[in-house]
Amino acid sequence: MQYPRYNFGMPALPAFTTATLIDAIDANTLRARTLASGLSAEQFNWQPAPGVWSVGQNLAHLNILDGSLSLDALRASIASGRARNLTAPGPFRCGPLAAKFVASQAPPVTRKFNAPKAFHAPPDLAPDSVLAEYLRISADFRSLVQSAEGLDLARIRTILPALPPLLRSLVKMSLVARLALVVTHDSRHLWQIEQLRLQPSFPR
Repeated sequence: MQYPRYNFGMPALPAFTTATLIDAIDANTLRARTLASGLSAEQFNWQPAPGVWSVGQNLAHLNILDGSLSLDALRASIASGRARNLTAPGPFRCGPLAAKFVASQAPPVTRKFNAPKAFHAPPDLAPDSVLAEYLRISADFRSLVQSAEGLDLARIRTILPALPPLLRSLVKMSLVARLALVVTHDSRHLWQIEQLRLQPSFPR
């Protein structure tokens, strides 16, 4: 997703619907299949330099971050919104701070962030199982977004699983911003995988 910017540097506030989010999930899924299918173990685990993640590490990082902890939190928020009858037709916008954070994750990558150690993947990974897990998680995430159709994504709040446990109950994000963050962060790492594959020294 591209985020236009105002003249003074603040990202413009993008509007989202469940349909546009699902389109982004589908685009990420197709891109993951295209970039990671059929790679050998050598290609999947190749690192151009120490500390630079491989194709496998980028994809496995998404599996860790987008996995059961995130899916369970999103499922609970959607169920709560449904129970409270928080509905609205949309489209929905992120708040200014959330929009800035989401936009900071969008490719092309111009600024690096250090992921917490808990979200780092090991260096030696099996290509087929890591890709299959990413596709499974993406399918579950897509179903969750579909289940949120009709809800007020701007009013419903959800936790950020990447935060330390003590902060999760204090710092929350609107559901629309959280969903946008997942698809944008995924696209960031898929872009990084693409850059790895374009390097002349990538194993052929």
